[in-house]
Amino acid sequence: SMIKLTINGATIEAEEGLASIRAELEAQLHHTRKMEVIESAQLGPRRLIISPPTDAGIPLLARANSSGQTDLLCFSDRLQRVAVEYTRRRRIKSLATIVESFFQIPALDESLSAVYANCLFDFCAEEDFDMMLCEIWRVLKPGGILFAVYMAPTSRFGGRLWTWIFDRLTFMSNGCYPVTIRVHLTRNGFIIQKEMFVRRLGFPVMYTVSEKPIPAT
Repeated sequence: SMIKLTINGATIEAEEGLASIRAELEAQLHHTRKMEVIESAQLGPRRLIISPPTDAGIPLLARANSSGQTDLLCFSDRLQRVAVEYTRRRRIKSLATIVESFFQIPALDESLSAVYANCLFDFCAEEDFDMMLCEIWRVLKPGGILFAVYMAPTSRFGGRLWTWIFDRLTFMSNGCYPVTIRVHLTRNGFIIQKEMFVRRLGFPVMYTVSEKPIPAT
């Protein structure tokens, strides 16, 4: 029988509505990537993206830094092949794809001005967050920025509904689940500059901007 979902008062028949839901969520994520472009405009030219290889923000972030160097980190050869094909189809020339085992970043200490961790933490085990943030801290310059976009827990009905849906319809979530990284950011020395929900159809996306502080002189 047809699965029916009720979101913000509207009943959607799942088999017919999933495509439109995904389009709405992609538009929501695209909006956060545009926020990242704006807020990283004054940062240095060496930047790193850690995201799914077909993330909608990759073209935006790479083209916004066309005069600098932007790398896309993949954690397997298979993901790199997907990323290379995606960049070819989207005609993204100002981007290099690199492969390393999880969670190693092939960059020198304090060499990057920005790291974009989009749809990353909500696909990883929380037990790995400190290790991941420690490695990101290592490669960021003092004053460098970590941008993170992820599904976050919320007490609102819409967010709790999405959590329920993702728990049961794993073909929609692909392993995505709500996470909190605030405590891990502060534990690893980051200063949170911005932390805000960006919602669409009630889906609880958290947009976080955190700085590796410049040491006091």
